[in-house]
Amino acid sequence: MRIAVIDETEATAQLGALAEILMQTIEDGALVGFVLPFGAEQAQAYWQGIFDSLADGERLLICAYVDDTLVGTVQLYLSPEPNALHRAEVYKLLVHRGFQRQGIGSALMAFIEDEARKRNRSLLLLDTAEGGASERLYRRMNWREVGVVPHHFVDPFGKPRASIYFMKHLAP
Repeated sequence: MRIAVIDETEATAQLGALAEILMQTIEDGALVGFVLPFGAEQAQAYWQGIFDSLADGERLLICAYVDDTLVGTVQLYLSPEPNALHRAEVYKLLVHRGFQRQGIGSALMAFIEDEARKRNRSLLLLDTAEGGASERLYRRMNWREVGVVPHHFVDPFGKPRASIYFMKHLAP
């Protein structure tokens, strides 16, 4: 497995794979901001918006590859506010359904922590659905729960779900 920060050019070349992973994740019920029905056009539009953020340098797109096939991704939003240059937010940890439970999510999260440190970010924040595989992953990786918001989102099928907010202080 190879993990790398990719730029807008590489992201554009990977648009089909990124869209496929996002669609699978939503079809499988993950709470990543979208509801069903959700198709390729919507997925591609989402990623096109992210590409602008990559070009502006406010976000990193980190991808995992197995044999040159994109199998996972996660984003790091670098807070640009002058009083928040020490923090970043983790968005949309997604792993292709055929590659789940193989350590790719853990590897992406370890990589994102290293990238945050390189950019002098000492505090990471994220939210996830209560009771899901991602919650278990973050707890195993020593993220600290800071609160639960009941009925914060609806899942892709329209069912209300709670989200859990996590934080992690990074050692230099």
